[in-house]
Amino acid sequence: MFVMNSDPERAQSEVVAIVQELIDRLERAWNSGDGDAFAAPFVTDAGFVAIRGDLHSGRAAIGAGHQQILDTIYAGSRLDYEVLQARPLDDRVILAHVRGTLDAPSGPLAGRHSSTATVVLVRRDRDYEIAAFHNTLVAE
Repeated sequence: MFVMNSDPERAQSEVVAIVQELIDRLERAWNSGDGDAFAAPFVTDAGFVAIRGDLHSGRAAIGAGHQQILDTIYAGSRLDYEVLQARPLDDRVILAHVRGTLDAPSGPLAGRHSSTATVVLVRRDRDYEIAAFHNTLVAE
């Protein structure tokens, strides 16, 4: 858990590490085709805006929606995430921007595509969870 009053470089490193840990969990879940594991790092009432603009409200809907696409249009795809930037808004909230690179063998995004996500993390007890994730396809 980071403390905003700590050394600025150390605090920044801690913030990026917190975001990276959660983003790595999303990446592993996607790449193993597991919608429930993808949704696990989200708060119960999280919001997820997909690249086409549709809103999924709640961890259960995020998990079900991802399982559906992982079983169909993104079956066999690979997702890689990179934290672009992250900063604390206060002692309990982190704002991050993440680049996702999707390699899909088929479906509407067959080929390699990138997206940029705005991610809001909130601290619950000693751990962080994702409260909001807004994903936007990067135009070619």
